Amino acid sequence: MMRLSSKKLAVFRRAEFLSPMDLAQRAGAISMIFLLLHLAGFREFTSILNGTVGSMALGWNLSAFLAVIYIFLYLGFVILVPVMILAALILTVWQRFHRGQPK
Repeated sequence: MMRLSSKKLAVFRRAEFLSPMDLAQRAGAISMIFLLLHLAGFREFTSILNGTVGSMALGWNLSAFLAVIYIFLYLGFVILVPVMILAALILTVWQRFHRGQPK
């Protein structure tokens, strides 16, 4: 049985709001959730956009709900994640540059 140490979970530590670490953690969380939904096959439910049901066993209501979840996470992955990563990189560079400046 594996034991988890605090050093292994240091990636998930609490970060200050909108700090580079916080932005990277949020981008990673969105990416992981989207990956899990994509691997689970939620992409099939987006066929509801053109008027067909992704799964006849689930019906229109549940198919539409799953499609909306997948579409929102897809848009978050495509639009928000790159912006968050770039913002984290810019903040990191700015903080390192600004630290060396005397006040």
